[in-house]
Amino acid sequence: MKSKKIEFVILFVAFIFALSCSNGVFAQVERFSLATGGTSGTYYPIGGAIADIVSKFVPGVELTAESTGASVANLKMARQGEVDFLMGAANTTFAAFSGEDPFDEEVKNIRGITALYPETFQFIVREDSGIKGFNDLKGKKVVVGAPGSGTERTTGLLLGMYGMTYDDIVPEFLSFAEGVEALKDRTVDCAVVGAGVPTAAVIDAAASMDIALVPIDNDVFEQHAKEHPYLAANVIPAGLYSGVDEDIYTVASPALLSVREDISEEVVYNIVKAIFEHTDVLAETHAQGKNIKLENALKGMSIPLHPGAEKYYKEMGIE
Repeated sequence: MKSKKIEFVILFVAFIFALSCSNGVFAQVERFSLATGGTSGTYYPIGGAIADIVSKFVPGVELTAESTGASVANLKMARQGEVDFLMGAANTTFAAFSGEDPFDEEVKNIRGITALYPETFQFIVREDSGIKGFNDLKGKKVVVGAPGSGTERTTGLLLGMYGMTYDDIVPEFLSFAEGVEALKDRTVDCAVVGAGVPTAAVIDAAASMDIALVPIDNDVFEQHAKEHPYLAANVIPAGLYSGVDEDIYTVASPALLSVREDISEEVVYNIVKAIFEHTDVLAETHAQGKNIKLENALKGMSIPLHPGAEKYYKEMGIE
């Protein structure tokens, strides 16, 4: 009698195990990381929303968003195989793939997934700073971005358009949030933020003090535009930030979602499909999420596509 009970228990456990497996309870889950940026920028909330979409709607895949030093740092980690998916500015991603400054070697193990939204470069100063134009930054303490970030790289490019280098300013290498705090404390004169607008760090600055945004002369940019094809003229509209009551001319670079080339075609295909089937989640997360659309997916793509992404776009008729 006892042996029959034992047999029944074994059969029952085996049945429950088989049923659980068939329902995916014990199915193997592939876990991946997504390198984003600082918590006060746009990469982090958008990346978090992408991770939520993937983890919820792609069976057997779990994606975790991580706060990082942003573009340059993400690309260097990808080269070392330390992250799986990553966000980065199109111009910085191109520089990494090509082995251009600030990369000491090519980052060839990355492939593109999609363009996301334009990253707008915002030069924040206190309204009473007397800084009206880019040339007024000479000799000033300027937060150029976190070390190894796309913001820092682009700040250097923009200085170069005006015939300036870091030798003409006093550069401070801080995150968006740290830069705004330094501006509040009057320990710096300008903080550069390169992110989708409106940006949390700039909103914070405008709520805490009277600010102004330094414009980039469109004529100056046009003289150098061909040298930097992944930068585009852009406008920060009047009224977007408290106290900024006129349009501000500046530049932007598309943010890209990329992946290590060794991630499987099936996984990447399913992830791209999930993202574009649930763009409503992105739109609800951040204002820039509304710009993530299938028709914009390849605009500004500066590196070769991953085969999984390419397969999806072909199915959708996107060339």
